[in-house]
Amino acid sequence: MLPERRDETLLRAAFIVSTAGEWVFRFALPLLVLELTGSAFFAAFTYALEFVPYVLVGLVSGVVADRMDRRKLMIGCNLSSSVVVGGIALLCLLERPPVAAVYVAAFTLSCVRPLYFPAFQGFLVDRVPEERRAVMNAWVQGSESLLNMLGPIVGIGVVAYLGPAVASTVNAVAFALSAVFIILTAVSPVTTLTAPLRQALRGLTPDLLTGFRLLFADPVLRSGTILLTLTNFAVHAVEANLVYVVTEATGQSKFDLGLTVAAQGAGAVAGAAVVPRLMRRFAEGPLLSAGMGALAVALLLPMTTANVLVLAPAWALAGAATSLIVVGWFTYRQKVVDAEYMGRVVAVNRALSFTAILPAALLGGWMVAAFPPAVLFLTAGLVQGIAWLTTAFGLVGKAGLKQPSLAVE
Repeated sequence: MLPERRDETLLRAAFIVSTAGEWVFRFALPLLVLELTGSAFFAAFTYALEFVPYVLVGLVSGVVADRMDRRKLMIGCNLSSSVVVGGIALLCLLERPPVAAVYVAAFTLSCVRPLYFPAFQGFLVDRVPEERRAVMNAWVQGSESLLNMLGPIVGIGVVAYLGPAVASTVNAVAFALSAVFIILTAVSPVTTLTAPLRQALRGLTPDLLTGFRLLFADPVLRSGTILLTLTNFAVHAVEANLVYVVTEATGQSKFDLGLTVAAQGAGAVAGAAVVPRLMRRFAEGPLLSAGMGALAVALLLPMTTANVLVLAPAWALAGAATSLIVVGWFTYRQKVVDAEYMGRVVAVNRALSFTAILPAALLGGWMVAAFPPAVLFLTAGLVQGIAWLTTAFGLVGKAGLKQPSLAVE
């Protein structure tokens, strides 16, 4: 096996193993907090807490990922995550874990993950040839979606019958195994950036400003970041409160909740399988526009009823739409941003677009407690409809296959 293909295989294995543990964790803590408090607001806050560090830590993480050896950084992130999740497992063994302690542990873990993602994206560009990146992006999206399809049913079963402690232990093992796969990759990266962490944290401002400048220098990246922020608001206002909508507001079972999220994964897998073929025929812009429009429809469909018979197909459509958006966006961004600056651009992009998640989750939590679920779906669908119209008739919808490279003079 060629060295670059061997690294690609190991990178895939590391990604799929760590993601396999995350789906359990995503349900373990919100369900635990919901059982402890009975509050939709606190359960939504638990969900949203995962994304707060992407704003607080995310900006710095991109600079660190570009300055450090990305391979070592990913190993460190996985091992640190394994230790923190192991601590959460011990916390869950208490008869009645204090909610504040659950939040602290979840927030600590979430502070590690923003370092991993830009390092992963930069490492992918280092190790995967350009002609294979669309396929790799589609595989990443499809694999994550496949696990999201199968994981919720298994994960909710683990949480319901074995408890959050076992769920967290599974996640800790997954992070450790992911670190092993990264350790097995070649030591010398294509692009050598090996500053130790202490040096990587010095003088961050100039490099951080470079990330902003590169992101906003391209009008498509600039507009797309704003539109993704709207999309995050729409999607996470619903997703953060899905546990409450299904199990409390409409009185359906945890199995129905798992079925709904599994349907989302199934749709995303189907979308990820089709996207590489579509990208051979269409530019990224039209695919992004199609994904935005389909997502708006998916969010509006459950407005009539949140019954699983409607909610699951709607969420399947949302999954397929997300694959179109994610693969198209990642592939375009990888074309116009040099590998040397990929980490900070990715981090700035994510930090800005993730600012919408916490207010969306909390607003959604308030809405589902005060109004019927239809109000939440209508609001989310209208916001996403604005994002679609702006994409379809704006710069992002016209993004082509041939774009200039963004580099620092």
